[in-house]
Amino acid sequence: MTQALSPRRPGQAAPGQIAARLAQAGLAWRRLRWQTASALFPEQTARAFERQWFGVPDTNVDAAGQAFLAGARADWALVTGGGATRRVRVYRWHGEGPAVLLAHGWGGNAAHWQALVPALLAAGHRVVAFDALSHGASDAGALGPGQSSLIEMSRALLAAAWHAGPIHAVVAHSLGSAAAALALREGLPAAAAVLIGPPADMRHASATLAWQLGVAPAVLARVQRNSEQWLGMPWGAFNVPDIGRCRSVPPTLVVHDRHDKEVRWEDGAAIAGSWPGATLLTTEGLGHRRILRDAGVIEQVVAFLAQRLSSRGAPAAAVLPQHAERTVRSAVPAADLGMVR
Repeated sequence: MTQALSPRRPGQAAPGQIAARLAQAGLAWRRLRWQTASALFPEQTARAFERQWFGVPDTNVDAAGQAFLAGARADWALVTGGGATRRVRVYRWHGEGPAVLLAHGWGGNAAHWQALVPALLAAGHRVVAFDALSHGASDAGALGPGQSSLIEMSRALLAAAWHAGPIHAVVAHSLGSAAAALALREGLPAAAAVLIGPPADMRHASATLAWQLGVAPAVLARVQRNSEQWLGMPWGAFNVPDIGRCRSVPPTLVVHDRHDKEVRWEDGAAIAGSWPGATLLTTEGLGHRRILRDAGVIEQVVAFLAQRLSSRGAPAAAVLPQHAERTVRSAVPAADLGMVR
């Protein structure tokens, strides 16, 4: 019998365990700093949390994404109001059929749709995508570079829609889904919508982040009051399920992974349960970003749009029935899940 030799002494932690402990210690230290700052300097802590909440992650486009976007016709849409006029980068792919507008998530860009666009083009659609303000190639938003808001994302979506319209359907990911919901509330004329990994309530999402960091509830309340002044609307207006209860919304397919670590599956279920005529498609093992590239999900999205946008109204065999839920299992291991807010 052979015995494996180890350079570690008895009782010594493995390198992976050491890294995990260091990460936990770092999180605990960060949480302690926010807790202490919340107690001693509530006003300054509120400003710091507000900058973090409205901060946009880097949106660099890799070589594959650049090649993908180079195949589109690129021009500009203009966002007016709330200060200076700002430019939104719009990408268009030619097709003869109904136009589908694609809205990326927070920290994303139009290149995130490179798996879906070819399928939509093959189905005959005209496809439009855009970079939200402070994302991708678009101008910075009103808060400056690296900062934006859900309202700005929604205004950029509307600007792209009016610029490249008429738009017949919208497909959105993550926070782009909330932006699309706001745009529908403001009158975006769409005959169908697909929301992938959508958050339901910004108040709950901000409270979750505040709890994770250790920000005191009183500081979070101060952030919400302060931001409501420059946002021009209360945080309660950012509840996506309520939009379906109060406004007419198009038939909608909600796609959400059961183990999404970035946006809870329960958020998507709440939206599907509140929007009349909505369908919930639950996936397993795709996470928050990989879901955008899954062939099964893409097939369901294209089939759903084919049924809803068909001039003859002929149903597509693969599309889900209304008021239904289906689970799609994936061979992708959970450890490979990608995440983006």
